[in-house]
Amino acid sequence: MQKYNFSYDIENDDLFIFRPNCKSNASVEMGNFIFDYNNKKEFVGLQIINASKFLKDWISEEDLRNIKSILSSLKECKLDVKQENNLLLIKIFLFSPIKNIMAPIMTPRLVEVSPSLRV
Repeated sequence: MQKYNFSYDIENDDLFIFRPNCKSNASVEMGNFIFDYNNKKEFVGLQIINASKFLKDWISEEDLRNIKSILSSLKECKLDVKQENNLLLIKIFLFSPIKNIMAPIMTPRLVEVSPSLRV
C-alpha cells in the first residue's frame, strides 16, 4: 500500500488522488472516474467526480450526511493497486479524523498501446 497525495474540491465534489513526483501523460475516463497513466502505461492517479455519491455505498447512512465534511478533513490517502489478469484493482483508503473509509474500484488494465496513451 502506497501513500498518495490528494486534494478535494468541495464545490465540485471532486477527489483527486495522485502519486507524488509522477507525471500523467494520458487519462482514461470511465463514468465518474478519470484514471491517469504515465508513458509506461503505469497507473499514477485518479480523479473521482461526485466523490460523495461514489462513497455512499461504502459508509453508513449516518456518515453519509457528513460525507463532504469527511472528505474536506482528509489527512491521508493510501492506495493498494494490484493487477489481476486484465484488471486493475484499486483499494482506496481515506483517513479523516471524523471517519476512515475504504472503497474498491476495478477497471480494465491497459495491456496494449491505446490511442489515448500515444505521445
